[in-house]
Amino acid sequence: MIPRCVISLGMLMSLSAWGGFSQNYTLELSALDNGGSLGDSANYVADFSNTHGGAGSSTNYSSRMGYSGQLADVVDLQVIATSVPITMNEGGTRQLAAVLTYDDSSLAVPAAERLTWSVSSGAALSIGAAGLITAGSVYRDTASEVHAAYPNFSDTLGLTILNAGTDDFGAYAADGLPDTWQVQYFGESGSQGRPSGDSDGDGLNNLQEYAFGMNPSQGSAAAVAWSGTALENAGTPVAYASGSASSFTFRAVFARRLDYLTAHLTYAVEFSADLATWKASTSTPTVLAADGQMQAVSVPYPFSVNGKKAKFFRVKVQSQP
Repeated sequence: MIPRCVISLGMLMSLSAWGGFSQNYTLELSALDNGGSLGDSANYVADFSNTHGGAGSSTNYSSRMGYSGQLADVVDLQVIATSVPITMNEGGTRQLAAVLTYDDSSLAVPAAERLTWSVSSGAALSIGAAGLITAGSVYRDTASEVHAAYPNFSDTLGLTILNAGTDDFGAYAADGLPDTWQVQYFGESGSQGRPSGDSDGDGLNNLQEYAFGMNPSQGSAAAVAWSGTALENAGTPVAYASGSASSFTFRAVFARRLDYLTAHLTYAVEFSADLATWKASTSTPTVLAADGQMQAVSVPYPFSVNGKKAKFFRVKVQSQP
């Protein structure tokens, strides 16, 4: 049995007539006897019984009144969120609460010192003694669960931590590569997942592999290839010649991500005659073909570089986190 309140009186006192009001209700009780009276508003109905006790209820509470003391048993504990939906952004906080239900259907908030909070699973970092939960970073929307315990009673609440950023997860945060791509190929904390890593040893680092639409775990990737306007393979850049036998046009072709602008990627094509001196192309790339994620684009070779015929090209990729 859990004592609600204890008042030392020699006898139970009858309810006296009184009037009360607030912004939400007006209660006028006019009978000075044990016959009972009724008060109501848009929010609740209070029915004072013909004994010394009474009952009141609304969508927010249920209680008995009119006793000088009352005992009741706890029958349930429930964890609730202060609003719906039950989600929170990564790195954010959210207030939770717990409510006790007594055997007379009345509700009460348990004393903080008797309630124990804990994180059961998921990406929640911690939850304080007052029910304030703090979320960790995630690379995708992640389900989590918190637990509250009161002597002999407990309850859990599931919530979803939302991925709010694309480059803010753990050791991969703010490195210029999307977290989902790094986790896909290197796990949640792979040591080879940084932009400068080259786990397959093909001479292309992870930033280049991502920018050219390649698999960073497979070396010796094929060159970019297309048929008509359909991209058949995203891969390493390639030189391409088109035209007739008497008039060839040489172009540098490379794979570029469709979302390169939102991914903060830049592709710069440079040409050289001797692999020593390089000149950046000022031509706007022409889209040749595409699929759902990548496109093949080309820029023309310049006639010369520092007075010499252009023979070589390279594509420099940069990311601006």
